[in-house]
Amino acid sequence: MKRLLSFFSRKKPQHKSGTNSHLHTYRLKGYTEEEMFGKEDVKEIIDDFEKAVKYLSVRIYNKDYILSFKHDELVYRKDLEGTVTVLVLDLPHSVESLLRMNVEKWSKNDDELFAIAIQNVAEKYKREVEKTDQIFYTLTGDDVFITSSVFHLSSYPALMGKYGAIFCIPTRHILLVCPISSDLDAEVCLQLMIPLADKKTEEDAENAITNNLFWHYNGTNELIYTYYLPNRLKYVLPPDLEEMIY
Repeated sequence: MKRLLSFFSRKKPQHKSGTNSHLHTYRLKGYTEEEMFGKEDVKEIIDDFEKAVKYLSVRIYNKDYILSFKHDELVYRKDLEGTVTVLVLDLPHSVESLLRMNVEKWSKNDDELFAIAIQNVAEKYKREVEKTDQIFYTLTGDDVFITSSVFHLSSYPALMGKYGAIFCIPTRHILLVCPISSDLDAEVCLQLMIPLADKKTEEDAENAITNNLFWHYNGTNELIYTYYLPNRLKYVLPPDLEEMIY
């Protein structure tokens, strides 16, 4: 029988979606588009895969992000429940979300593009493991690609317990990880991480990604399912994790 744990009820955070644009750009404060990276330069990179390939990256957004774009306009996939993984260009002073029309000329399928982008993030952002003031660990860096590290958490042995790790990415700047080596590790982690993920998504709704929690094991990520009932929350561990620790 699956083991269920209950907590007090929590509110589901509200998320704000992005704005509609040909290329969705995040600009550093104080720079104009021309000062950062000229329009012709961006177009030149997008038109040539050999120039674009080194900039390919992925960002994780709340699932509502895609609602600001036309159907299938963005190049994205769904890896984590409640989120979308978007293919972007990580340019020197901006991050550009790629549209389907931008990549059609490259003659590459989505699997190839996402594999390159995820590898680029791992190679470009060299991070170290840090302990927080609770039982959680995180990775160094306050850039917007820190949450993309969930695709290669296993490359950080200090984050992995005997049974992998439980993690959350409540906002674009926050990644919290608990190594799991026993049932007690899992229960303590969940009791602390669930309300903290809720708090962070509510405090920073503009940059919120998801209050969901996930289990990382052998390079894969699986949702820890939650169920809302009057005055409490119940969750059930992924079957494989449950079998391992109980």
